[in-house]
Amino acid sequence: MKFLRRLLLSLLTGILLWLSWPPHGFAFLSFFAFVPLFWVSEELTNEKVHSPFFSGMGYSYISFVVWNACTTWWVWNSTPEGAIAMILLNSLFMSMVFGCWQRFRSLNLPWITAPVCFVAFWCSWEFLHLNWDITWPWLNLGNIFSSCTEFVQWYEITGAFGGTIWILVANFVAVFLLKNLRENRKKSIIAATALLAWIVLPAAGSLFRYSTYQLPNDKTDKSIEVVVVQQNTDPWEEQYMMSNAEHTARLLSVAGPYITKKTDLVLCSESAMANTVLYDHFINGTGRNSQIYSGLEMFDTTILTHSDLNFIFGASICRYYDHKASETAREVPAAIGVSYIDYYNASVCYNRYGVIGTYYKSKLVPGVEKMPYPKIFGFLEKLAIDLGGTSGSLGTDSVQRCFELSDGQAIVGCPICYESAYGEHFGKFVRNGAQVMGVITNDAWWGETPGHTQHFLFSKLRAVETRRSVMRAANTGTSAFIDERGDVHQATKYATRTAIHQRVYLNDNLTFYTRHGDYLARFFAVLAGIIVLFAITWRIRLILRSRKQKTVLDQE
Repeated sequence: MKFLRRLLLSLLTGILLWLSWPPHGFAFLSFFAFVPLFWVSEELTNEKVHSPFFSGMGYSYISFVVWNACTTWWVWNSTPEGAIAMILLNSLFMSMVFGCWQRFRSLNLPWITAPVCFVAFWCSWEFLHLNWDITWPWLNLGNIFSSCTEFVQWYEITGAFGGTIWILVANFVAVFLLKNLRENRKKSIIAATALLAWIVLPAAGSLFRYSTYQLPNDKTDKSIEVVVVQQNTDPWEEQYMMSNAEHTARLLSVAGPYITKKTDLVLCSESAMANTVLYDHFINGTGRNSQIYSGLEMFDTTILTHSDLNFIFGASICRYYDHKASETAREVPAAIGVSYIDYYNASVCYNRYGVIGTYYKSKLVPGVEKMPYPKIFGFLEKLAIDLGGTSGSLGTDSVQRCFELSDGQAIVGCPICYESAYGEHFGKFVRNGAQVMGVITNDAWWGETPGHTQHFLFSKLRAVETRRSVMRAANTGTSAFIDERGDVHQATKYATRTAIHQRVYLNDNLTFYTRHGDYLARFFAVLAGIIVLFAITWRIRLILRSRKQKTVLDQE
């Protein structure tokens, strides 16, 4: 009977987390989503179960599988095997964090140490998930509020980790309230008041900041006229069947009606030039007579009548080397006259001066663009998501490079696709001078599912964190303009070939979060390390004390 009740409580946590999640979730359910699972943890601690790590891990694994599967099932549209591997592995990692916490609770330390320890462990886990090879930050708790950014305007100070802490602390206070609801009226009143204040005060402060935040305007702030293109190219049937010239012709046919003498920038998606181009030819302007490079000539034709026009678009680029220039450079047959080749997923800025800048995607999708820890996880290669194009690990950039548009109209940062899920990484473009941000992506792989909407909503968080306007160009839905408060303008529909245009304002100020990045996560990572060392020391002390007592008893 106990097992069944705990199983149902674990399932309830998974369901509540799913119901909290965007795009159609109720974000404030997250303040109570962990309560059932924490209650299970209380029972396990009180019973002093023999294997607290595995007991905690087992029950929480049920919660996290439900949460992962119900929230990110859309990966299945690309590959069933990859989706299963992602859901099971991510749930396993989460449950291991919970299991470690359950093991810590078995030390019978003061009650306040339990919530502090869990927040430290969980934030450390999310921080790790942002920075290791198996990175998948999609379900970091702070992302829950991406659909209601008016309540988290203080992300400009804390970043999304502030949301993670907000959620976890609320759950612990709710558990404390439930524990004392019948037994101690005074404590329950204090807990209820604290819970209400913890939830309401940050939300109210955020709403005040939202309503009083001064958006840029034509009278006092610089701006650029931007056209965002959504070309709606099918990634399965068309993307690699069309030449780059055909892709460019489609882009220009969609953008053409919106381009005027005042247009400064045309922003195209990640897959604008899908067929791989050679870097040297691309930069030097040679080989334009081929179908691969002739798309640039089409841009030139448009620029002839719009001399200040800039194009930013996604391209697949390769570079040849006579030595192994990077870890991802792969050896090629000597017959073609080179020794190594590297492939990149790039954003490119092009204007009347030619290619004036390239940026190579640095946060690569595990199993798609990068094989994580190949010596360990090489067996997962068969489960890799097949998205066409270049196979194997791609090269990355060492710096988050920005593009200065012709005649200094603006400095634009252009992260690619998955990179918009990384707050600190996104902020590096701004620290490097970006006055406005453009996100280019190809979300068409997943079909019309919550996946592309969730990805779009992350850009709202990035706009608030950095206080930068975001121009988002997706291959197909959702493209939009997002202002510095996180409000969306002219969001496009999925599977629609269209373009949108708007005047976008520039900003040179840096938010606290932009300057300092994920400082909260780093603090809790250090705290987690201290907690682990303390737990080990405490355990050794208990063992030595036990042995000493046994020795005394034996002597007696």
